[in-house]
Amino acid sequence: MNTRSKILVAIVMIALVVGLLSTAGLSAPRTVTMWSFAENNAQEWKARKAEIDKKFNINLNIQIVAENAFVQKLQATMMDKKDFPDFIEWRIENNQVLFTDPAKSFVAPLEKYTAKSKVFPNVPAGRVAFVKYGTHVYGLPHDVHPCVMLYNDTLWKSVGVDLATVVTWDDFFAAAAKLCAEKKDGKPVHYALPENGALTGTMFMVMQQAGAQLLNKEGTKPTFDTPQWQSFVQKWEDWYKTGTMCSWDWGNFGAMFKNGTMASYCSPDWWVPQINDAAAAGVVIKARPMPLYPGSKAPTASWGGTFMGVVKLAKNQDQLYNIIEYMQYDGKSATERYKTGGMLPPLASVYDDPVFHQPDSRLGGQKLGELQIAMAKQMPQINTGSIFWDAINDFNEQFTEIQSGKISVADGCKKAQEKALSRVK
Repeated sequence: MNTRSKILVAIVMIALVVGLLSTAGLSAPRTVTMWSFAENNAQEWKARKAEIDKKFNINLNIQIVAENAFVQKLQATMMDKKDFPDFIEWRIENNQVLFTDPAKSFVAPLEKYTAKSKVFPNVPAGRVAFVKYGTHVYGLPHDVHPCVMLYNDTLWKSVGVDLATVVTWDDFFAAAAKLCAEKKDGKPVHYALPENGALTGTMFMVMQQAGAQLLNKEGTKPTFDTPQWQSFVQKWEDWYKTGTMCSWDWGNFGAMFKNGTMASYCSPDWWVPQINDAAAAGVVIKARPMPLYPGSKAPTASWGGTFMGVVKLAKNQDQLYNIIEYMQYDGKSATERYKTGGMLPPLASVYDDPVFHQPDSRLGGQKLGELQIAMAKQMPQINTGSIFWDAINDFNEQFTEIQSGKISVADGCKKAQEKALSRVK
């Protein structure tokens, strides 16, 4: 072989090596960064990382960001246009990142994907409503969090009330008068229900049942000045004045239920474990739908939870949507989520699995999963929008004044309306 031939062979070999290296580089896993504030959820993603990496040929980089720094850090990285995540897992309540106008939202609208998805239609519309601002779907909810009523059956029956037969909230509070008749130091020994004093607990759940919308259908303006809203607030205030509700004490909640201070409470799936100590002590506990708000047919509500959203500056958004849909709604994983944590997945296609139809020993063998599924299918829809959570805070400020008797329901709602309207731009 002459010198010229050797040179040509060498060039060909170099070209082949370069080609092979280039091909290897093109197929190398791409790093996809996820931010989450929820350590408990992140445990699932870490356990499934190898599976997710393999399915999408990625290197999933899971970063835990402190809840109190999450929004500020996300905003700063997006302004700098570097070091921002590809997608986030974030709280639904007071999220501060979703806006009716996509130009203001931190995450991208997903409706072009959800409209074609074979999985997303399984998510209850009532749950989707929490991440749908105007016409835009901004996230995929992790769970449904349907609310049921849990109660001390023995305690209620001791005053002649079978709570399973109570139909409406009016009926409930009429029965509660019997429960709360026994007094000590001028206060009831037993209370019928806990409340947070505003739209942060029981009242928030009942608000959904009542269909009392605090924003218009478009999610652009507050409706605190409407007769419908004020009628709901007056109704709740009348029930509050019966003296049958105690304060919602987060730290002592389970103990209050166990010792009978609180005879019943409305609960999303994540708060059900508050009955555990009472059940272990032999308290007879039962579950049922929430009583109906007068004139409404919704026996449930939703409260709390997280969603996944694609950061709008991220590249390869088609793939990112596929990743988060798989992470949230893979059937096997969603079923396991309920089995290990009691969180009902927003995926109706898996509800026939036996895991959702097991007797619950805490409830004397009642099948809590079946009740939660029935509630998920009847979940009411709310109107959300850019100012939704801020408007709730505006109302809560005034409701404190209403409950203290300093202002009337009408005046309190008027002030809340003015404050919320000032947020509309």
